[in-house]
Amino acid sequence: MAIVRPRLTDYYGVLVAQANVDFAIPFLDEDLPLAVDPFLLWKSPSQQDNALHLTVINAFNHLGSLAKAGKGDEAARLLITASECDEVGLGLSHERKGKRIGRRTADEILSLFRDIPHYSQNGFLHVEEIQLFVDQIGRDRICDLTCSFIKSFLIDFTIDQCKTYGIPIEDSEIRSVYNDKSNKFVTEKVALPINPEGRQPIVFVPKRWLRRAPWLSFDNYYSDYCPIEKIDPTKSPSRVRVLNFNRHNYDVVRDYVAAKELCKDDCKNDPLFSQIPVTSAKAAIKAIRELSTGITDANDKKYEREASRSWRHCSIPNSISLQPRVARTRAY
Repeated sequence: MAIVRPRLTDYYGVLVAQANVDFAIPFLDEDLPLAVDPFLLWKSPSQQDNALHLTVINAFNHLGSLAKAGKGDEAARLLITASECDEVGLGLSHERKGKRIGRRTADEILSLFRDIPHYSQNGFLHVEEIQLFVDQIGRDRICDLTCSFIKSFLIDFTIDQCKTYGIPIEDSEIRSVYNDKSNKFVTEKVALPINPEGRQPIVFVPKRWLRRAPWLSFDNYYSDYCPIEKIDPTKSPSRVRVLNFNRHNYDVVRDYVAAKELCKDDCKNDPLFSQIPVTSAKAAIKAIRELSTGITDANDKKYEREASRSWRHCSIPNSISLQPRVARTRAY
């Protein structure tokens, strides 16, 4: 009997529970609806996590240095490359395939290093802050940027976990691995688990880094911290108006970030799976009822996707654990 919506471990017959491993077990045909929150790396007691957060910040601020030095084209190319990391399988895609940002969005992000004096002089401490200035940047994009800049570590972490649990790995070519010595993206040949649907390499992510919404986010800022009355007397400013206000009033953003840092102990990783909401269940049932019988228009696949939504969100205990330093397993 075929497995409906299998996880990687299901496909390879590796009998291990999600609660007993340190990584998020990926699905083969769609993303996990979670994202890496870099704030969890920043506030972690693990020096390893802190160092990885610093790697992300240094890489991102380097793009700003390039832009300010008149190398905007190079900075934009690097930023566009970093804006998508399909190998980790996190986000909202139903096909484990995302889309990179365009040049216009890249230029808007890089303009922050020029237009806001604080970032021009000091750079960023939290890459998530770009959500508060640039439209169409949210949790998935922040997750991809973070994973792209530390993909080298994630590859080693994945190899270590595969050896620990007996997950098969194969020689593969993985693109866009950031080298923090040359500040370039390179292609590496390494042995990684392979997705049988498409033959693409898979990279694991520590589950202790995952949240449904980042600790620093536009929605949280808008609902609890944004001085809406200063932006729009009707008290319903559009997202674009709020973003423009923030660009010209950095002190408001600074105070928001400082307040969130003070309550950092409340920032926890989220369980990987939770009970499916009633509204989502009703939407799935409605979608199934509207399908025609047979395989026309891939109705059989659509049925499987909707029917499997309930068990994909079943409750599974999770715990925060600190992964020991991973030994280098690749030659450079």
